[in-house]
This record gives sequence, structure tokens and C-alpha cells, in this order.
Amino acid sequence: MTVGFYTVFRSDPQHFLHAAALVREVSTVMPGVPVVQLTDEKTPDVPGVTAAIRLPHGPMLERRIEHYAQAGGYDDWLFVDTDVSIRQDVRSVFDNSWFDVAVTDRNWPHLPQTAEVLQTMPFNTGVVFSRRAEFWQEVLRVWREYPEPSRDWMSEQRAVAEVVKTGRFRVTVLPGMVYNYPPSAADAKADAAIWHYKGPHRKVWLSTHATAILGQPARVEACV
Repeated sequence: MTVGFYTVFRSDPQHFLHAAALVREVSTVMPGVPVVQLTDEKTPDVPGVTAAIRLPHGPMLERRIEHYAQAGGYDDWLFVDTDVSIRQDVRSVFDNSWFDVAVTDRNWPHLPQTAEVLQTMPFNTGVVFSRRAEFWQEVLRVWREYPEPSRDWMSEQRAVAEVVKTGRFRVTVLPGMVYNYPPSAADAKADAAIWHYKGPHRKVWLSTHATAILGQPARVEACV
């Protein structure tokens, strides 16, 4: 398995710091697992990554899907956002040889989703286990057919749902409470394998988490 994450320098450089914490965390809970940075041609390597795969700078969402669409053929990839914390070894997910892609649901009792969200984008793509680059190639094709005003940050998740509904790919749905868990101050599920920070306090929580992983003080400058 290879862990892949997309990050480029942007107006909020804290994402680079969070990525450094993610890399350190993967090396701790899954020693020997390669961690690959998907990025542009100018962003520095995040400390500790095994490799950086680069495409020309462009619209962030489109470039991220392009990276996924070019990654690895039939290799096993775990694609994650940089606001994710991998807290347990999850390589066993790939013991299931049946699926092409394993997505996670949004069934979070402490963070209920609207009926519209559950219908149009029932999967949160901040955590995806993937074996087929072709799946992402189809997501990219569908996404590019959306009119420009519809290409917001959530549009990738709508495109993923549409491709899943076609039945062309073997898709397993994993419980979000285990593999894509959004913690809150009032509800911290310690046994969840992967946390995904969300909400208005997300940046504070992420910075606190990065400091705990990287040591005091955790600064962007120290990672560049």
C-alpha cells in the first residue's frame, strides 16, 4: 500500500505543516509504508515523504483528481486529505481483493447530514482506498462535464457518487465512524482508525495535533 496526499503551497500554508504531521504519523503506525506527495512543480517536498509526483500548477481540485487518475494503475493506494490523522494500521483493508475502490459513508450520528447531501454525495472522499486509476479517470471525465459554476470544492464528491452509481466499478463502502471519523470536542472516538478534522475549530485542532506529532513549536518554517 502507498499513502498519497495532495498539497501545494497556498494562501494558508498550515496545510504544509499538517501534511508533515501526517507523514510522521504514517511512519509511526505503518512503518515501511511509502508516503507520496502529489503536488505541483514548485512546492517543496514535505519532510519525510518517500517521493513527490508533480504536475504543472493549475486549479487545485482538477489537479488533485488528475493526480489520482494517473497514480499507480492497479497498485493499492490510500488517498487522504492533509487534515486527516491516521491513528491505526489500516493496511488490512486491502486484504479484501474484491473491490476497485473503497469509499467511506457519512453516517456520523454526532454530525448528521442533510438528506440532499446524503443523496448527492453520500461518500466523503477525504479518505479513499483505491486500486483502479480508471475509476478516477472516469470521475475526472464526469467532473469536467459540469458547468463552470458547479465546480465548487464539493463537486468532486458529486462526481464520485455519479461514477459509483454507474456500477462499472466494484465499490466497497466502509463505515465513516471507523475510517473517516470527524472528531469534536464533545465526542472523541478514540478507537476510530482514521480521524478527519472538520468544523469551525478544525484549524485549531489540526495545529494542536501537528504540534503533538512534530514537537514544540510546530511551525511551517521548520518544515520547508
